[in-house]
Amino acid sequence: MTLFDKFRKMLIPEERRKKEEQDVGNQDASPADGKQLSVTQSGRQVRVAQLTPREHELYLLLLEGFTLRESAEQLGIKYSTANTHMTGIYRKLGVRSRAELIINYRDVDGENTPFS
Repeated sequence: MTLFDKFRKMLIPEERRKKEEQDVGNQDASPADGKQLSVTQSGRQVRVAQLTPREHELYLLLLEGFTLRESAEQLGIKYSTANTHMTGIYRKLGVRSRAELIINYRDVDGENTPFS
């Protein structure tokens, strides 16, 4: 047992430590933070299917590389409304940035979503 493990055992209750160890086995090695759970292709499709119709339209524009301002203009909505939709998209898809959205969802087949 390493020194770190001894300190950990003293500081973290047994149940919590076991849960953390289980979670570590389910995690994807994400270069950004190391804490992102691995999501399969079908899991991503399920997440995309949870978007509202307007969020889905904005999602597609964001994936194409349009800025939020350009996307809002194309959809005929205010920038602040597009920003609200983008926040919902990020929350529902479990991403924190446009880059993460594009990297994780660029290959998601949108044909199985109700809005395609």
